Amino acid sequence: MKEYAVQKQLVPVDNGTDPNWAKRQIWVYKLNSEDTMDEFDSQSDAESKRDELDSNDPTSRVYRVVRRIDQFTYEVV
Repeated sequence: MKEYAVQKQLVPVDNGTDPNWAKRQIWVYKLNSEDTMDEFDSQSDAESKRDELDSNDPTSRVYRVVRRIDQFTYEVV
């Protein structure tokens, strides 16, 4: 298991029509079965992939880098 990974917001933010309470804070490693799980040994590689995904995504989906502490625990970088 690599130390860093990119998480993807499951449902992209609606362009300004969401109420304030609708934060859409469900994070996944893969959006569907064809998607890749993006894991890296270095934080800089993970941040580069996050930036690449963000620039190529026409939706308002948010991407974030996390550091894995163990199999079930992570911290947002």
